[in-house]
Amino acid sequence: MKFKFLIGLILFSYSSYSQIPIPIGETETIHSEILKEDRILEIHLPESYGESDKTYPVLYLLDSFYNFSHAVGTVEYLQLNRLIPDMIIVGIRNTNRNRDLSPNSPELSKEERERMGRPGGADNFIAFLEEELIPYVEKTYKAAPYRIIFGHSLGGLFNVYTFYKNPELFDAYLTVSPSLWYPNELISRDFKDVFKNPSKLRAAFYMSLADENKGNMRGNVLKLSGEFNNYINTHKDAGLRFKYEPMPEESHGTVGLPSIFSGLPFIFEPIQYEIPRTKEEILAQGGPEAAIKNTVAYFDELSEKYKFEVSKKNALTDLGYAFLRLEEYKEFSVNAFKVNVETQPDSYEAYSSLGMAYEEIGELQKAKNNYEKALNLVMKTDDPEWEFYKADLDNLKSKMEAKPGK
Repeated sequence: MKFKFLIGLILFSYSSYSQIPIPIGETETIHSEILKEDRILEIHLPESYGESDKTYPVLYLLDSFYNFSHAVGTVEYLQLNRLIPDMIIVGIRNTNRNRDLSPNSPELSKEERERMGRPGGADNFIAFLEEELIPYVEKTYKAAPYRIIFGHSLGGLFNVYTFYKNPELFDAYLTVSPSLWYPNELISRDFKDVFKNPSKLRAAFYMSLADENKGNMRGNVLKLSGEFNNYINTHKDAGLRFKYEPMPEESHGTVGLPSIFSGLPFIFEPIQYEIPRTKEEILAQGGPEAAIKNTVAYFDELSEKYKFEVSKKNALTDLGYAFLRLEEYKEFSVNAFKVNVETQPDSYEAYSSLGMAYEEIGELQKAKNNYEKALNLVMKTDDPEWEFYKADLDNLKSKMEAKPGK
């Protein structure tokens, strides 16, 4: 049986005292034949999801009951600030956390085994993800085959075990204070003995650690960090990116949110394209037209690598503004903004930038046409800054009235 209901916050309207839900996602239930139980999922879709034909990377969130709300807020904040792309979030509610997130461990002491109840079900949970959940998500939603998994504590242990067991299942591993005190034969082995074909490794692995000092957890985390770095340094053909970030100011409970905030930008660091900004940098790329082509080609290649469309709009917009700041390249700003419009023909921001470029070079009628398109598009949205687009058009009309024939 499948059901959905809104998860939301409440906004109080002081004018009418009415309550308006602000949804951040929905839940649904799927049945797992592998786990022999129903599992509740918490789903967050990007704001652009309903109006777009593109696919989105997916963040699979372990321990969703604790992590869903702050993960949604962090993802939206990072996307708004152009540090990561839009993404779908699939939170997985626990039923038996200790069972699902821990691998089999004959080395586990009797006391630890009694404390954990029924540990050792990680292989089954991996099978559930690989054979049931991921196919379901990629069939049901506009999900790209680019997958990130977030795991904290035992979830971090599960991340490490999954990477050792089946590194290609996820494209990126966001691993937070992993419980590496837990003994397991596989993850205690040296990297070189597990990953004998480095050319097959294609993943980004981010790992953080809070203020944990008890037992051997910190030592094993540092050992794993060294294993990653040594392997990367000695196997240049491995497509592996790694970052270890200690967070001693955080506790085991608080480290999750800042780790998502820091880890996701690391995973998507390649989308932060550095455009040429000076005349010398532009000439080094072969001139302004070549710089535009190079930008487009970079993001086309990135889209192929990530397996979803990585937007080039920010880079093209920045490039257009860079041209505008250089008197000899002003006219080429129009070309950059035109390509931007072609890549996102429904974007009011793209038309506004193109209109501004035309205005800067004195082609006022073309500027007016694009400002009008921008205003028409923005008025169909809830963007509270629509007045700026209207002001641009009104100011241009005044300028044209003062200069007939322009």
